[in-house]
Amino acid sequence: MCDFDPVRGVGGASARWQRIDRFCPQEAATFVETLRITRRAQRAYMGAHVVSEAIADEQIRLLVTRFLQVGRLARESGGTVVRARSPKADGDDAYSFLLDLRSGHVIGYRGPAASWFDDVHTPLEDLLQARAEQRRREEAKQERRAAHEQRMREQQEAAARRAAFRPTWPVLPDGQYDQSGGPAPVPVPRRPITDEARIRYVGRLPHVVFHADALNSPFFRNVPLERRCEALHRVLDFLLRRPSKSTVVIGSQTITVTGKKVTLTLSRDCAMVRTLNPPRPGNKNEPASYLAKHWAKERR
Repeated sequence: MCDFDPVRGVGGASARWQRIDRFCPQEAATFVETLRITRRAQRAYMGAHVVSEAIADEQIRLLVTRFLQVGRLARESGGTVVRARSPKADGDDAYSFLLDLRSGHVIGYRGPAASWFDDVHTPLEDLLQARAEQRRREEAKQERRAAHEQRMREQQEAAARRAAFRPTWPVLPDGQYDQSGGPAPVPVPRRPITDEARIRYVGRLPHVVFHADALNSPFFRNVPLERRCEALHRVLDFLLRRPSKSTVVIGSQTITVTGKKVTLTLSRDCAMVRTLNPPRPGNKNEPASYLAKHWAKERR
């Protein structure tokens, strides 16, 4: 006990309190280890529960240790005084201590007439465990929310990119087209092809269909719509027929064929040409355009 005189008006009815985080066990133990109890706070506790100075000192330290870790803490606005109240798990009647963190003093006490020690309460370890579990749930919830917000941002950005890319050349409606230019259904999935020689053979067969994404490539912007399938077939046939002029990369989702600076992708079963990317822009700062004479078949 000491005669430390707290600042008058601290914790009054007009005081404004701001909620703060609870102490971890180590922080609470360190604070209570050097804690000093003012005469005013000790007398308030002794008068409320009719105990001796020694018992009051021991019980105050036990309660402060508990309330700092699992209680309801608030700091007086603009000061160093903290109000430590009993947690809701300890009952509806709140036991409250005023603590001066800067000087390490208990400067005030308020509570019901019944002593906290007259009832049975949940052990501190159980409350700490429940608090840790609640914190884990909140962190998991925040992670899920952050992941959802990230997905939404990515979807919005992708939608913005799609909206910003508006072809200025004629385009075919979304879907698949056979090699004669007619609409075609989505091919029935078949077993993936993993042999390059087999890919070069199957990819040139008449059943292979062309997706609109490939037919609407900037590479074909100067090709009339009715001749797009013929043009894409020429490119596909040229690249697959000449191993020395192209490379084939077998990926987990698509097959990529590259040659003459053009890159196209096929489905794993070679049933569909999905995309076609033209060469990078040259001196005119625009992608190269398809010219039929550059994709002619070999003379026999």
